[in-house]
Amino acid sequence: MTSTPSTARKRIRSRTIGLAVLAAAMLGAGCGSESAPPAQPIPTVIVAAVQSRDISEESSYAGRIEAIEKVPLRARVQGFLVKRGFEEGAVVKKGDMLFEIDKLPFELAVNQAQGNLANADAALQLAKITFERQQELAERNSAAASKAQLDQARAGLAQAEAQKRVREAELQTAEVNLGYTRLLAPFDGRVGRATYAIGDLVGPSGNPLATLVSQDPVYVTFPVPQRVMIEVRRSAANRDDYFVQLKLADGSLYEERGAIKFVDVQATTSTDSVIVRASMPNPKGLLVDQQLVDVMVVRKKSEPKLMMPQSALMLDQQGAFTLVVAAGNKVEQRRITVGQQVGPAIVVESGLTAGDTVVVNGHRNARPGSVVSPQTEQAAPTSRVPAPAAAPAQKK
Repeated sequence: MTSTPSTARKRIRSRTIGLAVLAAAMLGAGCGSESAPPAQPIPTVIVAAVQSRDISEESSYAGRIEAIEKVPLRARVQGFLVKRGFEEGAVVKKGDMLFEIDKLPFELAVNQAQGNLANADAALQLAKITFERQQELAERNSAAASKAQLDQARAGLAQAEAQKRVREAELQTAEVNLGYTRLLAPFDGRVGRATYAIGDLVGPSGNPLATLVSQDPVYVTFPVPQRVMIEVRRSAANRDDYFVQLKLADGSLYEERGAIKFVDVQATTSTDSVIVRASMPNPKGLLVDQQLVDVMVVRKKSEPKLMMPQSALMLDQQGAFTLVVAAGNKVEQRRITVGQQVGPAIVVESGLTAGDTVVVNGHRNARPGSVVSPQTEQAAPTSRVPAPAAAPAQKK
C-alpha cells in the first residue's frame, strides 16, 4: 500500500516530538543527580573505657651498686711474696689465707726478742735480790752508807723492771710482724686481680696486693629529687612503706627485693637531690660493685587509680589531652593530667572519670564536635582482602 506525502510528514513530526521528550527527561534526571549528592558515612573510631584499678605507686631512678665492705689488701711488712692462696676472681671465706710473705727474717726477730726478754728477766731477778739484801742491811745499820746503797738498789730494781717491759714490747712487736707475713681474708667476699707475682718485693709503701669485695648483701644508692622527698614527707610515709626493685642492663627485672636503709641528712648542691641507700640481697652474685641499674621504689600498699590506654594520650603546645566520645557519640577534647606508666596503660590524675570512653585509634576521624561510630577493639571488624572477581567466559 502506497503512503501519501501527508502521511509521511505526520510520521516524521511524531518521531521528532518523541525524541525531544526523551532528551528532556534525560536532561532532567542529570540535573537532579547534581543537586542531591549521596550522604557521607559516619566515621568509625576504636574506643576504650577509663577504668579504676588498684596499683602500687612506683618511681624510677638511676642507681649504682656498691659493696657494703671493700678493702684493698696491703702488705704491712716488707718482704718477698712466697705464696698466693686463691684464684683471681674466686669467692673466699673469712680467715682464708690470701698471700704469704717470706717469714724467716721475722721468725729470727722473734727469737732475738725472746732472748733479750730472758736477759731482762734475769737482770730483774738479780735486781730484786740486791734490793732485798740492801733493805735488810739498812734495817740492821742505820748508817748513811747503808741508806745510799739501799737507794741505789731500789733504782736498779726499777730500771730492771722497765727494761723487762721494753723487751716484752719488742717481743710482741716481733710476733705481730711475723703474723703480718700471712694476709688473711677479713670477711667473706670475692677477691680481684693480684697486683704482684710470686717473688716480688712488697711492703707498706707499695700498691695493694689485691682488692676484696663483699658480695651478699650489697647496697644500691640513688639520688631522689627534693620535690619527691617533700611529697613523701607531706604524706607522712616512712621508709618501711616502700620496697626496692632493680632493672638490669638487659631489661630484665631482678628477682630479689630490697629495703631502704639510709636517707642522707643533706642534699647534693649540684643536683638538689638526696642520696638514698637500700640494701639488696645478692645470693647468686649477679650484682657487681659499681654496676649501673634502674631503681624502682614501689609503695607496698596499693591505691585505686584511674587508668587509660597510653594510645589515647595526645600532646600539643598546651599539654596533654585526649578525645572523649560523649553523649550522642559526639567527640569532646579533654585536658588531662597524667601520672606514671604501668605497662600499656597510664595513670590519669585529673580530667577524666571512671567509665569515660576515650579514642585509642582513628584520631583523624574524630574531630571535636563531630559524630562518630565508636567500636571497641574486640568488636572492630577485621580487614580482609576481597577475593578476585571471576573472569568472564570466552565465547567459542
